[in-house]
Amino acid sequence: MHLTISASSTALFSTWVFVENFGLLFDAGDGVSASLGQKGRKVRHVFVTHADRDHVCGLLQLHQLNARDGTPSIYYPRDCGSFPALKEFMGNFDPQSGPATWIGLSPGDIVNLDKMHFIEARTSEHVTSGNLAKALDYTLCSVRRILKPELHGMSGIEISALRKSHGDDAVTETQVVKLIGYSGDAPKLNPERWSGVKILIHEATFLERETARNFHSNLPDVILAAAQLEIEALVLIHFSARYNPGEIERAIREHAAAVNLRFPVFAVLPGRVAGDLLSTHPVWDPKI
Repeated sequence: MHLTISASSTALFSTWVFVENFGLLFDAGDGVSASLGQKGRKVRHVFVTHADRDHVCGLLQLHQLNARDGTPSIYYPRDCGSFPALKEFMGNFDPQSGPATWIGLSPGDIVNLDKMHFIEARTSEHVTSGNLAKALDYTLCSVRRILKPELHGMSGIEISALRKSHGDDAVTETQVVKLIGYSGDAPKLNPERWSGVKILIHEATFLERETARNFHSNLPDVILAAAQLEIEALVLIHFSARYNPGEIERAIREHAAAVNLRFPVFAVLPGRVAGDLLSTHPVWDPKI
């Protein structure tokens, strides 16, 4: 499946990532409705990582334009009291629109998008508050039935007979594929956390280690950690607006080349909207 991903992300200003195939929006920063236009009506699920304004300020317009009959569903960290307050404000400020459906999530919660796809929520390290999970990251997964490995040498007739006599579970097993990992804001890239993900969307706010702060990642460490993963593509977001596109692209190529990165790297550059991102030319392409 080709995943059609559109995104805009500039640290402090706005972050949102739209996966059109599933009507799925990660975060809802300012400008998301203006950028998506009529495609905004395709948004059925909004998964917000945390309550920073650059991740939620687009919700007001998105709700006003598109909320109807309980859609979209807006998911947020259950332990963060800002979201019930935001829901109440939006209802009072714009009572003629909506309503959407607001659902608080805890780490480990699963949200089914359809019969074959689900989102898993986990605690994010970007916001720490004792035992409370006030920030989450998300993984989009698909579920499919595959032939059991021990039956690969059997003929179709033999497999059909086995299924007929013992049922589907005798010949197939469930396989979960992690299609997309979305970090939101994060202090670092943890390879163990994202093991098995096909496409990782991760922040890289700072280009230098020494300037990194406020629980945000830096590009050198992100690339170094990502090199330990077996992924199909890395999408970098949330760059600081202090850097221009040329600086960001040169830094990505430099650090990717230093570790001989084996997969392509795409970048959502500050102040820009990337449409169908995975169909564009990557900043780093190991084949070149």
